[in-house]
Amino acid sequence: MRIPRSKLLRRYLPLGIAVTGLMALGISPAQAADKCTELGNGRLCVAITPVNQQGAIQVIYTKTGGAPIYGHLAWQTPGEDDHVSPDISMTAGHTYYHTWPTWVGPGWVEGVIWTDRYGRLSTGYVKVN
Repeated sequence: MRIPRSKLLRRYLPLGIAVTGLMALGISPAQAADKCTELGNGRLCVAITPVNQQGAIQVIYTKTGGAPIYGHLAWQTPGEDDHVSPDISMTAGHTYYHTWPTWVGPGWVEGVIWTDRYGRLSTGYVKVN
């Protein structure tokens, strides 16, 4: 069974953007932890560099349909405040991302999108070893 090209792009483009961003920081994509979640009208991903070194956390949202939304991308560890991007107006057919250079410690991290319409949506936590 052949998978349509547009479906492959929607599925793997956010991860490709994350890997490209991490490589630009000099970080091997083979060392990164990542997680994506389908949100109905889009796909939310978080890409995290390896533990115990300077690196980055990147949150990527690919909006595939629906009305425009206004909000921001963020990431969080359990019990801590969100680290947020500037506000963004997001429309279907576009990918939005923000990268935070940071020291990545062991534990759990989640990617978040806050929107005017849907509130807080999350990738769920991913374990960073």
